[in-house]
Amino acid sequence: MKKLFLLFFLSSFCFSQTAKDQFYDEFTNPDLNNKLSNYLKENLHQDLLKDITYPEKSKKIILSFQINKENIPYLIDINSFRNEELRKSLKKLFKEYNLNNFTTKFDTRKKYSLQIITNNGISNIVNCSTIPLEISSPNYKSCEDLDFYSDTNYCVNKNIRNHFYNSINYNLADSILTKEERVTLDFKVLIDKNGKLKVTELKAPEIFKKNITKITEKYDTVFTPKMINNKPTNYYYHIKQVFEKGKKPISNLELDYNFDSIFKPNSTNELANYFKKNLSPEDIKKANLNRVNDRLKLYFELDVTGKPFKISTNSRSDLLEKKIINIFNKYDLSKSTFKNIHPVNRYFTPIIKYENGINKVVTNSIMGYSRIPVFPNCKNSLNATMGKNCYNRTITEFFVKNFNSNLSLRLGLAPGKKRILVKFKIDKEGKVTDVSCKAPHPKLEEESIRVIKKLTKASPAMFGDKPSKVGFALPITFNVE
Repeated sequence: MKKLFLLFFLSSFCFSQTAKDQFYDEFTNPDLNNKLSNYLKENLHQDLLKDITYPEKSKKIILSFQINKENIPYLIDINSFRNEELRKSLKKLFKEYNLNNFTTKFDTRKKYSLQIITNNGISNIVNCSTIPLEISSPNYKSCEDLDFYSDTNYCVNKNIRNHFYNSINYNLADSILTKEERVTLDFKVLIDKNGKLKVTELKAPEIFKKNITKITEKYDTVFTPKMINNKPTNYYYHIKQVFEKGKKPISNLELDYNFDSIFKPNSTNELANYFKKNLSPEDIKKANLNRVNDRLKLYFELDVTGKPFKISTNSRSDLLEKKIINIFNKYDLSKSTFKNIHPVNRYFTPIIKYENGINKVVTNSIMGYSRIPVFPNCKNSLNATMGKNCYNRTITEFFVKNFNSNLSLRLGLAPGKKRILVKFKIDKEGKVTDVSCKAPHPKLEEESIRVIKKLTKASPAMFGDKPSKVGFALPITFNVE
């Protein structure tokens, strides 16, 4: 193993359910000289094209986005997550691109994707789609009132996972004769082209396989299928549950974190009154909220002087986000109450909340906070960004130091770029758990899992004043020569 490149993500990376490569050739009319191609060739630094890591089994860089009610793109994403500078540049340039150059009539209920860069066998070239690919989420009767793609998608997934959670007979675990106290149910749910629910890739003890299969066969609800350019296509949703015998797994409903009882959001506290004075009724209406995505939240860190920085929101509107950040920057934060002050905390509060069909200004009376796990050598980090960087660096250095890099030389792997993806969780006690790995050889999987399991115990992540179990992903790229 001559070269080893690592990149660590503090949350699960997901550029989910992208369309197949041939869809872009078939439906989007890629052209080296269309308006978008020429715009990017003029404005994208050419050095960013020299070293591109494509997704597995693909030679296309795809940009996806959704549209808000002001016909402005948001949630812009790129399917090449190992090229951070390329990601940042493409996202910035696309935000500044005039969507009127497309003939598409955009819809908030759809997601769009464009081919941006391809490899012609010799080099990487800008070769953009002329027409965006249009993707519609599968739909369900209780989700039909939602008018944003991501909200419909969330609603459908929630209905699916809750159906299985409420239907699986977890007491069956008591009849399994094994020393293992934990049971794992791992499967994909498929909504096929006819809108019928099926289960595939089912990994579970035999008695649970029969139970899950029976549950699926009796499910008689028909979905509106996922559509790509108005053509039905298969949609997959992954469910994994790990639980101890005699205990039911924690419901995903319980994992939809809501800590209002701790942070006491209301419309009459100091911060709420401040925002009500500075946000217009038009601003509040433009929050693009609904019963699923019911809060526009603000996030920030504190520097050593107590001044906020790294301020962001989950707004679907860049213009509204900029206004909220500008208003917050002028607020006297000494007037706010903090339940917990820690250098690595990241703080949050709602700003606008959807209630009873209307948007209104609501903020936390006590600032909410979250904190990533902190390794002993990271305890002197001065802020959340430094804590995150230290966390990344600690895991990267630990993996490089302990991974047997000579292993690949003995496995007879074909020359070329190889990928390993390690997933794991850090539990409420700060211990590594639930480690899994995908690699081009079982021995590489075993070695990666062995190394990650040896990680030093960290102080646990915190969310809403409680220790929290969190999942991480460690993608590794290496060359076999």
